[in-house]
Amino acid sequence: MTRISSPAAPSRFLIVLLGARYLALDAESIQGVLTLEEVGSPDDPTIHGLVYRAINLADRLRILDNQGSAHSRIVLLSERGVQGSIRVTTVQGWLELHPSQVLPLSPQFCGPERRWYRGMILFEKSIALVLNTSWVLDEQVASVEHSGGQGGIPRLIAAPKMSVNNSQVC
Repeated sequence: MTRISSPAAPSRFLIVLLGARYLALDAESIQGVLTLEEVGSPDDPTIHGLVYRAINLADRLRILDNQGSAHSRIVLLSERGVQGSIRVTTVQGWLELHPSQVLPLSPQFCGPERRWYRGMILFEKSIALVLNTSWVLDEQVASVEHSGGQGGIPRLIAAPKMSVNNSQVC
């Protein structure tokens, strides 16, 4: 009997701008996208009883960023029972791609940044670097592993509604 393989499921990404750099965040890790007004204080926001530790991603990636933009958003992330939040300059929208459209990092990425990013996506005559969520949440993962972890993390879905058509953000 011949087995017919199904095509790989498309991957969804939230494209954000941090400073002048496009980043792609895996939709599986995103718990919500909130305005500064919705989150109250960007320092360790608490949503539905869960604390999302604030991570200064611009500092970690050594990106110059104007955090005071009116379009700034707080992206809530969760992976392996660990929560964190990052502040981004703007949210560009959702992008759905076939896995083959996520390109490997070029040879210029030869240092620690190979751990920061998982690949690249062609986006708006530029590239969006696919952020490694595990690396972003690394510090929180270590503290949860030492404290015994948390189970049963509810998912908050508060992301902006943007439609995706033919791999283009609408």
